[in-house]
Amino acid sequence: MEIPITALKAAVAEANRRARAFLARNRLDAAESTYETLLMVLSVLLDADAEQLRGSQRAAYIIADPRQRILLDALAPSRMGELQIRAAALLDLPDQLTVASIDDIHSTIAAAINLGAPRYNAGDVRGCCTIYWATAETLVAAPATRGFPGYARALGQLRAVLEAPPPAVPFGAEGVDTLAWALRNAFDATLTIKG
Repeated sequence: MEIPITALKAAVAEANRRARAFLARNRLDAAESTYETLLMVLSVLLDADAEQLRGSQRAAYIIADPRQRILLDALAPSRMGELQIRAAALLDLPDQLTVASIDDIHSTIAAAINLGAPRYNAGDVRGCCTIYWATAETLVAAPATRGFPGYARALGQLRAVLEAPPPAVPFGAEGVDTLAWALRNAFDATLTIKG
């Protein structure tokens, strides 16, 4: 059963709305439960077809998997923050399952920069990280519909950042900024690769 990314995002948006309503009433426990239930359900649904998942579906599976600590978890100092970051990353996933050319990779990265750079400039460095990370993870998980020049080199630039082990403790402000720039630098390097 393939879950369209738009349906997945609608579920995340509704869970976000409910969790924020709980937080507004000082119900941290209920907000956490809302996010945890969302991630658990998505993880189970996506796990059913785990071998066939690609692109944004595979990235969603990684984000929703509660058994794995991911690099984005280091962006938040609390469990509630981690859950919110994961939900934000799910909402930031580009709707992309495969890539057909280096131009596909370049246009997806350009779209992420067009969203992420204004977030960064407005002081939302964590938000910039979620869009950049979600996009990079999607591209790495998106198989080429046919081979094309530059594909392996482009993915290599992105993998180098994504495969860094998540730290055991949350990033401070400097670490969050460093991650944002590591992702952006990987994007910029990928944009120089010609097909």
